[in-house]
Amino acid sequence: MHPTNSLHEQLAELNHWQQLAFNTALCERSFANFELFCDIEEWQDQAKGARKILNKVWEYLRGQLKSLKNMEKQLETLTDFIPDPDNFENYGAYPAMDTTVALQSCVQSILDSSILDAQAIQTMMSERLLEVLDMQEIEPSESELWQRHQTFEKAIYDLITAHNSHADMIKQLIPLSQDKGVSHLGICLDD
Repeated sequence: MHPTNSLHEQLAELNHWQQLAFNTALCERSFANFELFCDIEEWQDQAKGARKILNKVWEYLRGQLKSLKNMEKQLETLTDFIPDPDNFENYGAYPAMDTTVALQSCVQSILDSSILDAQAIQTMMSERLLEVLDMQEIEPSESELWQRHQTFEKAIYDLITAHNSHADMIKQLIPLSQDKGVSHLGICLDD
């Protein structure tokens, strides 16, 4: 099953800033997956470091990041935070890797405006959710998580394509993306 085909195709129409905003929202929503992995593996520094980098991406989207010179350094730092699932017995390394790869894409996109990979990030996040549902032997059509994920993607797409100012849109996008702390895989650290 492929991500919502019509939305997937519409993502290609988004401009650079909109694609970055879409990817950042997906990254934010999946961040609890990375945090849980970091808790289990005692990677507190990596969790804090990645959070700081994601906050910088949000600053950039709000127009508040005054200098990009530090972003290249952030990209190097982030590379060390990407877990290699071959080095861990914990399945959580895979969704944690997805989150950090999505964040890496966001930072690269800030540094290079030719990077337009909202479709790739959407596919990666959707395929991981489908994999989790498959392991649980749940059909996507019968899954509340899958329906929620589709609704979430549509909501962020609609918000990003509305003709709001960037600042107003980001003000709404951040809480929407945080989704009360629940990731697209249903992970919530507050439980």
